[in-house]
Amino acid sequence: MNIISHTKFLDFKSAPSPNNSPWYYVKRTNDKQGSDSAVVICPIVKIDGDYNFLFLKTVRPPITAENKAKYCLEFPAGLIADIDKDEDILSCAKKELMEEAGLEADKIFLELQNCSTSSGLSSETIGFVTTIIEEAKIINKPVSDGGIIVDRFYVKTSEIYQFLSSLNNSEYSIATATISAIYLGLNRLNLSNLKY
Repeated sequence: MNIISHTKFLDFKSAPSPNNSPWYYVKRTNDKQGSDSAVVICPIVKIDGDYNFLFLKTVRPPITAENKAKYCLEFPAGLIADIDKDEDILSCAKKELMEEAGLEADKIFLELQNCSTSSGLSSETIGFVTTIIEEAKIINKPVSDGGIIVDRFYVKTSEIYQFLSSLNNSEYSIATATISAIYLGLNRLNLSNLKY
């Protein structure tokens, strides 16, 4: 494997493909063998007796620079062990939920690990965590993450399919990890016998 370019958060690398031609990809610099690079948190928040997904409306330069959409819809997420080298997935999920949403989970469930985000483009793998927050009480003021997060809003879990099908594709791109996390979150509500 050859490092072509190195930055604080990413390495651009090449490795031989099965036919021995070079394959170019990116690697997270916090990535450690045997653990995920990042965590995606599905925040399910109870408001007035109904469970809601908490979405982040973000401006992601790769999406906007290529005119794919004006905004991205995402869930809170973060790099594991990018600062604290001993950080595990659940402590990272709790930290990111507090930073990006200002919320503390009443229940937290590790759903899946070692999920490739885009195996032809990146070696990054992520883990999925579902959190249940029984009261929408902001504990800390959420960060904007350098201007990336521009808004936060709730969608009832019972209305998620209608919401997703109503999105304007030129206005919004939804992260595939968020779609996966929605599925896992709805499944968790069913497993926990919580009505959505």
